[in-house]
Amino acid sequence: MIKKDTGESHTYPVDGPIRTLQDVENYIPPDPLKPGRYDSIERAVKEHSGKKALVLHLNDVFSIPSRLMPFETFLIKVFEEPEIIKALVKMSVDINLEMAKEAVKRGIKIVYTGDDFAYNSGPIISPPKFREIFYPELKRVVAGYKELGLLVIKHTDGDIMPILDMIIDSGFDCLDPIDPIAGMDLQQVKTDYGSRICLKGNVDCAKTLSFDTEKETIEETKDCLDKAMPGGGYILSSSNSIHSAVKPQNYLAMLDTLKKFGKY
Repeated sequence: MIKKDTGESHTYPVDGPIRTLQDVENYIPPDPLKPGRYDSIERAVKEHSGKKALVLHLNDVFSIPSRLMPFETFLIKVFEEPEIIKALVKMSVDINLEMAKEAVKRGIKIVYTGDDFAYNSGPIISPPKFREIFYPELKRVVAGYKELGLLVIKHTDGDIMPILDMIIDSGFDCLDPIDPIAGMDLQQVKTDYGSRICLKGNVDCAKTLSFDTEKETIEETKDCLDKAMPGGGYILSSSNSIHSAVKPQNYLAMLDTLKKFGKY
């Protein structure tokens, strides 16, 4: 796989080995049982178990298939050769479930799938195609995680409203981050889905935490708490991550506000 350095902790994949169904059949994915693969998990469990929530980042149905070829090729294959994408999605689910089994043996209780399904303007894949190609395996991977006793957090940026019912119906325990930059309305999602799924988010890390004042950060944090705390089932966090542009003082202001007002 060819990746581009972004200057952040994550690189950006630009090309991979898959073009044809024969490529899929010949592809040998990483070994989920490779010695040493879970060393970092074992260290984290040893150091933090019983003190902090340990959340393992795995994948579901989108990130791995879309990174095994140029992204524009992936989008074309969704429509012209969906059997290639379906095979890659199944492979992704199979491998992630094997890794989840090993993680559970080592003490992990929560997983977080980081596959983004949408742009700010809407889903990357149309709802009918998402339902046809990705939804069946999304249900399978979530069910597999939960059969292992795991709690499962779903992360996806973007405007996911057109496919949100499918995401919720897949059985996730928590939805992150209710992306405000994409126009996602925390109050609406809480009202419509708060009885079915825990919500996580969504203090704006693109603007508020990065460029606004501490006072504005406090106000936005309190607003998120006011909207999503009632009835329980809410985890306050940023709207994506704590990246390199976030002001440390704003991050601390968010945490201090949470400690002061985020109690039942």
